[in-house]
Amino acid sequence: MQPKNKIALGAVVLGLHLGFFPSCLHADETIEGKVVTQNVGKISSEITGERAIRVEELPIQVGDRVKKGDVLARLSTSQLSADRTVAQRLLEEAEATVGVANARLMAATLVFSRQEGLTTSDAFRRADYEDAEVAVRAAESELTRAKATVERRKAEVQRIQLEISLATIVAPYDGIVVKILTNVGASVTQVNPYIMELLDTSRAEIELEVPSNKLSRFQVGRQLSYEDENGEKYSAKVRTILPNLNDENNTRLIRLELNRGDILPIYSDQQPVKVYLDD
Repeated sequence: MQPKNKIALGAVVLGLHLGFFPSCLHADETIEGKVVTQNVGKISSEITGERAIRVEELPIQVGDRVKKGDVLARLSTSQLSADRTVAQRLLEEAEATVGVANARLMAATLVFSRQEGLTTSDAFRRADYEDAEVAVRAAESELTRAKATVERRKAEVQRIQLEISLATIVAPYDGIVVKILTNVGASVTQVNPYIMELLDTSRAEIELEVPSNKLSRFQVGRQLSYEDENGEKYSAKVRTILPNLNDENNTRLIRLELNRGDILPIYSDQQPVKVYLDD
């Protein structure tokens, strides 16, 4: 008679040969999940007013992966640059007006001081004194208006400069370009400012529908591994177990947070993945 351990070994070999495992051996247990993205946003220009600005460059294509801060599009700034030049000249004129108004105030103040010094003299004339006082008040108002004009001109220059800087449109987050909404040579406006749609991969997660009898294996913070359609393995962490809002449903939804280094392989919303439970 053969020893029992030899019999068991033979059963294992036979099971492997026939393509199944005996109960003493089993493959890693898995559960099917899917990638869910929390944001697919429209990237738009931030132009103001009723102007239309031509798209000068689109250095990306559908499917491109981009990092936060990468250039997505450049708009023409030729008209804005011309507007900035005009606004700068108007600012210089306003600043010159302030200089003139300040000189007039100094002159009016000097005349008033002289009249004030004559109050105890026989040469004092009440009418001249009052005229000098009024002239000072008028000069002060003129200077105040001139300074206010300078501030408005400065604000206009700054606004145009801001629009020039915003003509270079950058990615607000790591993502994948899923749709181009314009083309080079077309114009964007305040009414239709959209450039493209960008899927936010920095907020992608894996969603699982887990039977209640397996919930104990999904403690928040537990590290798990998952496999994409290409068989590549990555890691994720249990972020939350969502409440059950349907008493008839004997499952719970669980969200896994992808580790930062594993973001880029995720390339589409609702992409199926296989999560391993026995790591």
